[in-house]
Amino acid sequence: MIRVTDRTLSCVDDRSGDKSALVRFLHFLLKLDPGAIELSEKIYRLLSPLPEYPSYILRIDNPADAKKYPHIAEFICRNVPASAPFDAREKIRAEIPLNNTLKASSETIARYAGYTKARVQGLDSLMCDDYTRAFEYLKKSFGGDPGRIEFCPRNHFNCATALAVEWITSGAGAGSGSDSPSCIVTSFGGIGGFAPTEELIMILREYRLRGNDKVYKFFPEMTRLFHRLTKKNISPNKPIIGSQIFYVESGVHVDGILKQPKCYEPFAPEVVGQKRKIVLGKHSGTASIIAKLSELDIKCSQERIPFVLEQIKNKAVEENGEVSDWDFAKLLREPLLKEPLLKEPPPKEGS
Repeated sequence: MIRVTDRTLSCVDDRSGDKSALVRFLHFLLKLDPGAIELSEKIYRLLSPLPEYPSYILRIDNPADAKKYPHIAEFICRNVPASAPFDAREKIRAEIPLNNTLKASSETIARYAGYTKARVQGLDSLMCDDYTRAFEYLKKSFGGDPGRIEFCPRNHFNCATALAVEWITSGAGAGSGSDSPSCIVTSFGGIGGFAPTEELIMILREYRLRGNDKVYKFFPEMTRLFHRLTKKNISPNKPIIGSQIFYVESGVHVDGILKQPKCYEPFAPEVVGQKRKIVLGKHSGTASIIAKLSELDIKCSQERIPFVLEQIKNKAVEENGEVSDWDFAKLLREPLLKEPLLKEPPPKEGS
């Protein structure tokens, strides 16, 4: 069993003035159903009463603050003493920031080994080390039960998603039972420097470990809301939520995708609310021209396609970019072509 804790709403605390956007974003998080949703105290007060959900986690500054929120079952706190009372250890999980060397952090880990659950945060360079041995060390430190650990890798080296997946698939992340799930901490878009929620969710889907047939058509709107809340621009090529991840220009790729998309795409564009787009440019091939003609419902004689392709490549070089659909259609009708590219209807008999 795998539980993803999304901490986006505790990472946008200083950008929380837009209540309507926050409410809508929470609505999408509920549809995403990560397993647990973490909020800051500020966001919690702003959005209360919260919609019903099995697991909310509240980030607090001090353990004593938990008493102010009797309806919250789980808390996360960095400033929690290792000698906290037993009841506090049951409700509050200690957040343990670790550096990149587990050996130097062993004393820190040992101090919190008595907690029912703890969040291990950091260790972002483990991908360059023997991470499987590190995972075993962490598991052993918490009584051999990885379900007691919330694994929260940082993303300074762009390895957080890979580390999260390795934690799960290496066996270190297999909880000891249905009440002890493997826990990974993420944030949408990687805000705050963590593994992106959407990436881990889709990887788990493709591994058939979670939500095997679930679709996320709301990702584009969720991404727009995320930008509205954070003012963070999402790269068009960002995995899962980038606006151009299903754009394809290379002629070989276009031909292959049209014949067998599963060889090039791990999932269909529709799963994440997108559409495949054939882009015309200097790397296009004959298959790209044929596909674009079909897409725009334009007729062109087969023998003229190589000439059209040459014109497309020349224009792409001239413009230093892609050729738009409008320019493509216009090009087909330009008088510089010696023969009309559009098929003329055959003359009527007797005319």
